[in-house]
Amino acid sequence: MKKLLNVLLMTLFILILTGTSVFAKEGENINEVLDKSLKEIVDSQKVKGAILSVVSDDDNELIKGYGYADENNDILADGEKTAFRIGSISKTFVAVAALKLCEEGNLEMTKDISNYLGNDFPKFKYPISMEQLLTHTAGFEDMVTGIAVFNISDTEPLSTSVKKYMPEQVFRPGEIISYSNYGIALAALVVENISGMDFAEYCQENIFTPLNMERTTFKHMQDMTYVSKAYTPNGKESLEPFMNLYPEGSAVSTAEDMAKYMKWLISDDGRILSKEYKQQLFDKQFSMADDFSGIGYTWNRKDRNGNMYFDKKGETLHFYSRIALYPEKNTAVFLSFNTYLPEDEINALMNKTTDILYGKAPESNTYSLLGDLDISGSYVNNWSSFTTPEKILNYIIPGKILKISGSIDKGFYMNGERLEQIGEDTYNSPAGVFKFLNEEGKVVIATESAITYSKIPVWEYGWVQNVAVIFFVVLAVGCLLVELYIISKGKSDKYRRVILICSGFQILAFLVLSFLLYKGLVSFSLLNLLPYIRGCGWLIISTSLVGVLCSFYSKAKHNRLIPITIIWNLASIVFCIWLTVLNFV
Repeated sequence: MKKLLNVLLMTLFILILTGTSVFAKEGENINEVLDKSLKEIVDSQKVKGAILSVVSDDDNELIKGYGYADENNDILADGEKTAFRIGSISKTFVAVAALKLCEEGNLEMTKDISNYLGNDFPKFKYPISMEQLLTHTAGFEDMVTGIAVFNISDTEPLSTSVKKYMPEQVFRPGEIISYSNYGIALAALVVENISGMDFAEYCQENIFTPLNMERTTFKHMQDMTYVSKAYTPNGKESLEPFMNLYPEGSAVSTAEDMAKYMKWLISDDGRILSKEYKQQLFDKQFSMADDFSGIGYTWNRKDRNGNMYFDKKGETLHFYSRIALYPEKNTAVFLSFNTYLPEDEINALMNKTTDILYGKAPESNTYSLLGDLDISGSYVNNWSSFTTPEKILNYIIPGKILKISGSIDKGFYMNGERLEQIGEDTYNSPAGVFKFLNEEGKVVIATESAITYSKIPVWEYGWVQNVAVIFFVVLAVGCLLVELYIISKGKSDKYRRVILICSGFQILAFLVLSFLLYKGLVSFSLLNLLPYIRGCGWLIISTSLVGVLCSFYSKAKHNRLIPITIIWNLASIVFCIWLTVLNFV
């Protein structure tokens, strides 16, 4: 909680100081702009350290480090020698590995992957292809449990973790983009099974070594490079967890190695993949809307003034990275920070880069009442849990739920800002371009990346959840105190004593439940505590039922009922519904 508060305060502080990004001036040099920007960010102590690489066809290459990789030991961040954790940029290596096997004739991108997983692998609800895994359309909900550990000794082989932490398929494959870390880990397991090699070894032998990326690896235990320490926004060194489903985000790399990778990606270099198969990384493989550029195999596809570019962001607990490829200019950029930096500020850097290379985005045409879809309501990120108690993360993690207010007649607003309509049911929003779709009676938001949102019913709104919890806790405590007072006056009976016990057990169960949620979430193991969570939930439901019955019998005996007891019964019933909605029982 303290760390979350620090992050929120730092985010607010940075937003106040920086305001909106400065537009790029004509003739600006991308190397100079990015070099100056990262230096300013580090010098202002917003982050402890950073690395940057810029490559282009004119050999005007920039590889540089900024600030510290380890302040305690006075080790500076070095673009050539210091590795940073690149997060989900790691996923692009999974796509390269899959396409290599495909080009060799060992993998069919549209074939059911069950054919490559063996008979002992758990069955999926719906068939899945490699193509769907690499476009985040396999239909999996999110699962945090098992994704990471803090002790390296607790990491598991990919063949174990992928089986052990399989989430539910909540969407039919090929219909909805639902970003999935698990799906990428599953794709890596397919690579392992086909190649007969550990995925980390496969990448080392077939990707990193051919490209001379000597300081890049997926291995947790390695001695090929020094990895930067992780830092919090207040400048304190912190622990960085180890990815258990490691292919989805555990690679470490240097600015120099990423420069080599980017040069290969934007060139006709035939090492690893032919030009035809390399292009499949960036071709439009799936899109939620025809007027969007869609996504490639793990890469976001974006358009600026008729020129395509491709990007990917990578985020771990403390490391924040971006990579962007501009093929029309034969230029590519990679940057990484070892400290949390607000996404808006990183996006401003990348937008400035795009402005310089492809020109500023033209002003959007504004349409009036184009489309008849009422988009007001709350929307949950489809990169979420829907069937497990991890659903509570939707109400804890900022940005998981979007709230849109307004009407077709008066316009729509998000976070107090008016949504600018730029097409049929298409709007510019503070979070980018949104396309609202009616999918079988359910409103879905498509974006220009691998993130989508689905409209949720009123009873799943954030404020409803907060009211249900606060109402229950306050009334349970109030009922307990009232019953204690009645007993102290010698006016109690056996029914009232049972009500006292029930309210006491409810408070105890709630406290234990809160502790289990905290412990499970911070250790990436919430679902491992599911039996205890369910036990607390059923204890609350049981005491609620007994409380209602005792209140009824007490009313029948004395022909009166204390108002707080009636309200407590109501609060208990509402909280039991809350437990059901969040899958605690």
